[in-house]
Amino acid sequence: MAFPSKEFGAQEYDTDEQIRAFADSKGFPGILMKLGKVKGEQAPEVWRYMKDQAGASDPTWNFNGKFLVSKTGQVCVPRNVDRDIETLMNE
Repeated sequence: MAFPSKEFGAQEYDTDEQIRAFADSKGFPGILMKLGKVKGEQAPEVWRYMKDQAGASDPTWNFNGKFLVSKTGQVCVPRNVDRDIETLMNE
């Protein structure tokens, strides 16, 4: 899932349609949420849930907010994304 937000230097496109077009041009295979907040109580419920389960704080920059979910539903903040994904896939 991707959660586009303009909370990080307003670097995101202005509309959901522009964001979708960019994601499609890059071959993004996941679920793209609507443009919104990822900090505080205005963040989507699923984002807040993952953040709470992982014991994470609000992201300080747009690529700092990453979560991985195991096959058993455990949520974590990756330390090494590639290695952590491989570990989870082999569980």
